[in-house]
Amino acid sequence: MPAGNDDKTMGPPPDFSKQNADVLDRVLEARRRELAGVDEEERERSEFALAAIEGYAALMREPGPAASSRNPIRYFFKLVFPDGRWSVDEKQLSTVPHEGDVVDFPGLGEWRIEGSQRVGVKPAGKPQREFFVCAPAA
Repeated sequence: MPAGNDDKTMGPPPDFSKQNADVLDRVLEARRRELAGVDEEERERSEFALAAIEGYAALMREPGPAASSRNPIRYFFKLVFPDGRWSVDEKQLSTVPHEGDVVDFPGLGEWRIEGSQRVGVKPAGKPQREFFVCAPAA
């Protein structure tokens, strides 16, 4: 099975900022229409609050950090030795590993990702864990 990012526990979470900003814009528009029936003092206070929320919505539309600058995520690796033995290790990476990538493990050298393997976990109902299956890169 090729390495992928369809498991909700793998990789960075989806970015809903634009959709959330769109919802905020619709709410702001509705609240601004309601201000016509409010007394002047309440209207000023409400307009100030709405302007602050509008600024927040604008911030949500700004581009986020590049994937390489995100916090590292822990990935699991199954290291398969030439004689058939294998070992499990983990490593924190800033980007999702893919088939063909080479990953360095201190004391074990470089390993090439050949695919991935999903393993069930206990208790039942928890998402499966994905292990990236690797062979020595040399």
